[in-house]
Amino acid sequence: MGKLSKIEQTIGYEFDNPDLLQQAFVRKSYSAERGGQNNEVLEFIGDKALDIAVVRIMMDRFGVITEDKDYAEFKLRNPKYFQTKYGEGKFTDIKQDLVKKQALSKAMDVLGFNQYLIMGQGDINQKRQNDTSVKEDLFEAIIGAVAIDSDWDIDEITEVVKNMIDFDAYFNNDFENSQNYVGLVQEWFQENEQKLPRYQYLNADERTGGEPYYTHENGKGLHKCQLVFDREYFNGYGDNNSEAREKCAELFYDWLDENGYIVDPITEAVGEPDEVEAIRQLNELYQKNLISKPIYTFKEGKDKYGQIEWRCECFVEENDGSFYNYASSKKEAQRMSAYEALLDLMGLYEVD
Repeated sequence: MGKLSKIEQTIGYEFDNPDLLQQAFVRKSYSAERGGQNNEVLEFIGDKALDIAVVRIMMDRFGVITEDKDYAEFKLRNPKYFQTKYGEGKFTDIKQDLVKKQALSKAMDVLGFNQYLIMGQGDINQKRQNDTSVKEDLFEAIIGAVAIDSDWDIDEITEVVKNMIDFDAYFNNDFENSQNYVGLVQEWFQENEQKLPRYQYLNADERTGGEPYYTHENGKGLHKCQLVFDREYFNGYGDNNSEAREKCAELFYDWLDENGYIVDPITEAVGEPDEVEAIRQLNELYQKNLISKPIYTFKEGKDKYGQIEWRCECFVEENDGSFYNYASSKKEAQRMSAYEALLDLMGLYEVD
């Protein structure tokens, strides 16, 4: 299967003119060297189409046409008006959050499409495919290509946007409360297999004449996403490709964890926690960007015998709280506090 076909499967749209999809991946640096068209105008079109699709998705989720008899003074019969959960200001914030550069770039990281960019030699040398703005441009160019190819079919455009952005994770406020399994699976594949995962989207069974591959009891068709690894099959189902992919990735990641493929990066970096080397071990985790910078706060005092006593508090953002200890020397108090913080990061700390 070619790369364009894989992209079409992922976004849930088959192009009548596949050249438009390819054009979405052509950077200006390439056309400047080789001639031909690039994706700049497609970016512009996609930016506008994306706004429309995102607003539509927001209104479908939070808006409703309802009746209100309180309009009787205007002599209206059975008035129906549009009511929303939030006001204009809140909707503006939500839309800006969903389409901001970082969000679209992150979506490209999950989808892995930036690896297919067609670039000039200068961009290749600078590895521009990893730039946040370049990934944002690619996202918008793909939407622009869909808009033109579909003759501005808002249903098609909206469905593609749904497949490229995980709206459920955003609207359900799950960013902090649940894992982004698609991202975790991609990171695991890149680190351990030196490639991206290959998802297969089975939206219809050709043997049944294009009927949905799987259906709810109420008859609503479901999309199916499949990942094959080590002769194991992982199938996820959802109302769109994005949801099916997330379910598939979750099943696969759970399997990796259960079968010993997942190694906690902090445990891997530290090895055995050492009370004597705890300060150094914490600092190494910080230098490897695995934790935020440990913050130590010292206070000098006296114990009940009148001897000098140091109190050290160690705070690491990833811990549930801070850890403090008392000792006759500043260094000893710091070492003890660092050791307890380290144990907590590794899930080894036990409360007496």
